[in-house]
Amino acid sequence: MNKERLNRVIDETIKWCLYAIVFAAPFSKSISEIGITVAIIAWAVQKILNRDLKFKQIELGFAFVVFAAAIIPSFINTAYPALSMKAFFTKVLKYIFLCIVMADTIRTKERLKDILLMAFISIVVIMADGFIQYYTTGYDVLHNYPAFKIRTLLVDNDVFRGFPTASFPFPNDLAAWILLMIAPLSCIALFGMKKQGMKYLMMAVSAGLFYLFFLAKVRSAWIALAMSMVYVAVSKRKMWIFLLLVAILAGSILIKTETTSYMFSTSGFGHRFKMMDTSWQVFMKHPVIGSGLNTFFVNYMKYRNDEFKGKKGSYAHNCYLQMAADTGLVGLSGFLFLLFSYFRAVIRQLKVIKDEFYRTALWGISIGVFAFLVHSFFDTNLYSLNLATLFWFAIGTSLAFIRVSKTTGL
Repeated sequence: MNKERLNRVIDETIKWCLYAIVFAAPFSKSISEIGITVAIIAWAVQKILNRDLKFKQIELGFAFVVFAAAIIPSFINTAYPALSMKAFFTKVLKYIFLCIVMADTIRTKERLKDILLMAFISIVVIMADGFIQYYTTGYDVLHNYPAFKIRTLLVDNDVFRGFPTASFPFPNDLAAWILLMIAPLSCIALFGMKKQGMKYLMMAVSAGLFYLFFLAKVRSAWIALAMSMVYVAVSKRKMWIFLLLVAILAGSILIKTETTSYMFSTSGFGHRFKMMDTSWQVFMKHPVIGSGLNTFFVNYMKYRNDEFKGKKGSYAHNCYLQMAADTGLVGLSGFLFLLFSYFRAVIRQLKVIKDEFYRTALWGISIGVFAFLVHSFFDTNLYSLNLATLFWFAIGTSLAFIRVSKTTGL
């Protein structure tokens, strides 16, 4: 096999690995993990084969180095070096290289559209799974997960269907996934799609996704959605979007159902405050460089003050506090610097992209990332394998948009 043909084979392998990741990540950890691993290995082989080790054209290169370097000091304090070292290679570096691979190999407008198409197909599959779970079987068809808190007994001559989770174990995870997906989907449908048939299809799917989001009743996700919708309304000068949000919230309050009552209740706040207090204690043990990457779960088990002390670990349900507990203010600052660099790069490129579709798609992806990050302040999004994979995939897709726009003049 000659060098040119081998390059084509490797290129196709990477392409289909990326398609598999974005399609399967919401329901299959194994497929997405295999896809990432194969894509990175194939990309490395191609780089060596072509003796091409230049990365100057990839956005966020310096930010990635700062992010990885800021985590390293936490190794000084870790009581579990094997856990920390494993996480550094299988989580931190893996996702960094996934972004680099995407930025380096998605070189054409056609591939960008293919990535968006695979994401759209995945959205339709997961949304259908969620509605099947909620309205028919009570269980999703991909993992047999039951609807959250479903009751089969009659309550006032009705059946409480619980809260949909689709292919995720909890409605919180489903809501986080929807936040990441609904922003680019709805933005493209409303502002970037010219073909009427596809436009109406995407609007219909966006509406279905929003309804599934409503059924999931995740209070913290509503905060993230509201913040992103206000931003869209202001930046696009479309006040009807803001009025729509107000109408939905008002309707949720006026229409008394068990679902809406649960959404606006304060149940669970006391438990969350206890978790935050324990998490703060873990953080304060080593506030500067942290207690060690990937050690929070076991450290939480030691610091909690209840019947599960020394028996059961947990998450902080605040990704930034948990990150600070693991890697200190130094590590958290590295991550925040990466996020700042990302949004700065996106905003700069949005000013020069001429094609409405691609500009709207990049803008929508960045809004989804923003909403996802807001919700991460209240939940475990960045520590869920499925959600973390999709988050970093969104970052990588954005970098691909930026590079293609620079090289092809979108």
